[in-house]
Amino acid sequence: MNVIDTLNRPHQPYGRAWVDRVRREIGADLMGVLAVTPESHPDFIYGVQAFLPTAKAAVLLANEMASETVNLVKPPAKYAGKVKTGALLSPHVVQVTSELDHASSALARMLKQEGFRTLALPSRGLPFRPGQLKATLSYCHIAEAAGMGTVGTHSFLITPEFGTRVRLTCVLTEAPLQTTVRIDPVDDCTHCLDCVKICPVGAISSPGPGRRYEVDGMRCKMYRDMVDNCGLCQKVCSYSTHHSEIGDGPLVAKVHFPAQPVADYDQVDAP
Repeated sequence: MNVIDTLNRPHQPYGRAWVDRVRREIGADLMGVLAVTPESHPDFIYGVQAFLPTAKAAVLLANEMASETVNLVKPPAKYAGKVKTGALLSPHVVQVTSELDHASSALARMLKQEGFRTLALPSRGLPFRPGQLKATLSYCHIAEAAGMGTVGTHSFLITPEFGTRVRLTCVLTEAPLQTTVRIDPVDDCTHCLDCVKICPVGAISSPGPGRRYEVDGMRCKMYRDMVDNCGLCQKVCSYSTHHSEIGDGPLVAKVHFPAQPVADYDQVDAP
C-alpha cells in the first residue's frame, strides 16, 4: 500500500505505521506528528496561525548530522596554528538541511495531491516573532511534544537515535494526522552540564529551579554569526558521545559580548 492508498482509506488511522512508511518514502531519518487541538500549547498555536491557520497537524522531520564532521569541531583556542577543521560544519549543515527540505517538499506534494492544504516550512531561516529573538515555531519543542526526544540543557532536541546530532524541519498540513507518542518517555538529557562548560561565550547557563535550560540567545547568535556556526554544545553532549568530555572544569570564554538578558524560551510539555 502506498501513501495515496493510505490517505484514501478514511478508516485508516494515521498512526505509527503510516509515519514509518511515509518517512521511508520521502527519505527522512526521523518523523513525528503533533496534532493541532484546542488544548495545544499557545506558542504552538501562535506559529500555526501565522503560517497555515487551517492546519490540523505539524509533521516534524529530522536528518542525522555526520558524527565524522561534528567531531572535528574544537574550541577556538585549539585551532591556534592548526587547520580549522570545524569549518566543515557549516557546509555540512547546508547539505543536511537541503536534504531535509527535499524530504519536506516531497511530503507536502503527497498530501496536497490528496486535497490537503500543506505548507513545507524551511529548515533554516524561519522568521522571528516581532521584537523577539525567538522563532515563530520552535521545531525542537514540537518534536519533543511529538515524542521524538527531549529538549536538553543546551535547548537542543536530544533524540534516542542520534542524540543532538540532527537537523529539523516542519510541515504544516490540513490532513487529520494523529500525534505520535513515545512508548517509553524518559528525560534524554543527562544534565552533565558539559554544554555549559564548553560554550566559548558563556551563552548556556546551568538552569535555575523549575527550568530545563537557560540560554542567552543573542550571545549565542552573535558568536555563531561571527564564526559561521559553532557546534560545540552539540559535539560534547554526553548523550551523543556516551561519556563526559569535559574533565578540567569550565572553559574560560575566549570571546566577550555585552551582557544580554537570558532569552525567554517558553517550555512546551510533552503529552
